[in-house]
Amino acid sequence: MKRQAHFLITVLLLLGCRAVAFESARTGGEGGPTTSSIEAAAGAGSLTGALFLRTENGLQPVMDVKLAIGEILSDDEGTERIVAYDPSAAPVAYTGADGRFMFTDIQAGRYGLILDMVMGSFLLYQEGTEDAILFDITDGETTDLGNLEYSALPLPQSYR
Repeated sequence: MKRQAHFLITVLLLLGCRAVAFESARTGGEGGPTTSSIEAAAGAGSLTGALFLRTENGLQPVMDVKLAIGEILSDDEGTERIVAYDPSAAPVAYTGADGRFMFTDIQAGRYGLILDMVMGSFLLYQEGTEDAILFDITDGETTDLGNLEYSALPLPQSYR
């Protein structure tokens, strides 16, 4: 019951939002993720990227923050509606000193990228748009989101 309650309290961030995200992954379009072949567990792939904050001193890597992967849920018509995030079961990664992150052995599927802070979780969007960062994980491939650059993020006081 606790797990069900936790799931009901998931981060439902795409409700009513456009489910537009990086469809150029398959075509290698500019600004979208790219994929490359890697050795991975059967039915699994990887995700990588880097998180940066724009400051008066230029781009600064966002280090030591927790990122997670949330499952995209669709309605009965197949329209993507929400990203569900269960902190007790979701794959997580932390950004390094250079802002880079990597998730490995992620089951093939479609997901959203979550910034997980102590007091809340936030679905990441492409800055300046209403387009959530959604992506597909493909068997045996790495999806690279590239550099994710933001003017503001809900980060601890030490980043402000």
